[in-house]
Amino acid sequence: MGGGRLERLRRLGMGNPITRRDFIDGIAVSAAVAASSRVLAAVDPEGAGTAPQDRPDYYPPSLTGMRGSHPGSFEAAHALRDGSFRRSETRPIETGEDYDLIVVGAGISGLAAAYFYRAKAGVGARVLILDNHDDFGGHAKRNEFEFGGKIQLINGGTLGIDSPRPYSTVAAGLLAALGIDPVALAAHYANRGFYPSLGLGSGVFFDKETFGADRLVKGKLSSSEFLEHAPLSEAARRDLRRLETEPIDYLPGLSSSEKKARLSRISYRDYLRDLVKVEPSVIELYQSRTHGEWGVGIDAVSALDVWPFGLPGLQGLKLDPGSAPHMGYTAAGYADGGSYKFHFPDGNASIARLLVRSLVPQRFPVAQWKTWSPRASITADSTARITPSAFASAALPFQPATVDLAIRRWLSRWFIRGWTGFTPSAPSTVCSPAGT
Repeated sequence: MGGGRLERLRRLGMGNPITRRDFIDGIAVSAAVAASSRVLAAVDPEGAGTAPQDRPDYYPPSLTGMRGSHPGSFEAAHALRDGSFRRSETRPIETGEDYDLIVVGAGISGLAAAYFYRAKAGVGARVLILDNHDDFGGHAKRNEFEFGGKIQLINGGTLGIDSPRPYSTVAAGLLAALGIDPVALAAHYANRGFYPSLGLGSGVFFDKETFGADRLVKGKLSSSEFLEHAPLSEAARRDLRRLETEPIDYLPGLSSSEKKARLSRISYRDYLRDLVKVEPSVIELYQSRTHGEWGVGIDAVSALDVWPFGLPGLQGLKLDPGSAPHMGYTAAGYADGGSYKFHFPDGNASIARLLVRSLVPQRFPVAQWKTWSPRASITADSTARITPSAFASAALPFQPATVDLAIRRWLSRWFIRGWTGFTPSAPSTVCSPAGT
């Protein structure tokens, strides 16, 4: 680590011992979801309800624009970085509250940490969860909008339950405890024909800089329609059809293990160029195929690693199932079978919401939060709104015997605000882009 970076970290206070007061100050850097008006009024009568999330109509999933690190989530951290935080008029106020556990981050990991702690410590444990955004879930957010008189849901972050390796006993147990049965859900709700039923299909955009023309071509790469309209030479079209459809063994005479060893030492790009021997324009067509999984092109991913993902040109090698030495973690996991897969209409936001419900069950009418299982006689529904304004009308006061999922925000009046849980409003109809 360079001396300049060390000096910067030193100026930021990294490595210094943290006192209780410093920790309280640090809470100001974390923003959060919402606050209880009764507590706000007691702490600061003039400032109660002034923050945007205190408005009755404030509901993060329905907001538009950039919803990552939104305004209000980073200013205090920037002030700390720039050295202006302690020179401001910001002063923390002692609330007199005590907690058994403080979790920084209200994503799925933070919510799960609170869940597991409470499971071990008992329902009398008091848990404080801090986050610097106006909604919980971290990367597991949801987007909502109204269309055709229905509430439409789509993921605002992570898409679904999917892992290169089977879920651990702990993780699988958590899903089961939340009422999530991914295998049964996928069998009952997954609709692979949803997009085709709307007349939607796949296509490729060819750019002029690479292929000589800006052209959007619809259809499967090996289809006659696609090949007819693709701005490729006749030789490239023949190579593309051969690559996609013909089960040719490009490593004859080698055993499966020997083939895997060879594939692990060359990139997929080199495999297409040197062994499959396709035209350069075909290689360019596939260059970005690995961006979605690895974030890099086929020149940076081994031919062996793309095999479990079904990229063409490997189907004729007749490789034995299972991982092999020198495979990446992700590819090896999927080669061994991976995990079960399922995604809710709003992605993993449903998991975050079910975690919140498990932490403060007294805040949720059960009829509005139905179990995600096709074996149940009720329809899956997790669209009940969790709104900041609902906290103001919460019936339950702070009670030491209850778990307080007190996600906090350091708001415009610069003091800690707290609340005891979530209260959903009436549920809406699920309309999933994936037909779930």
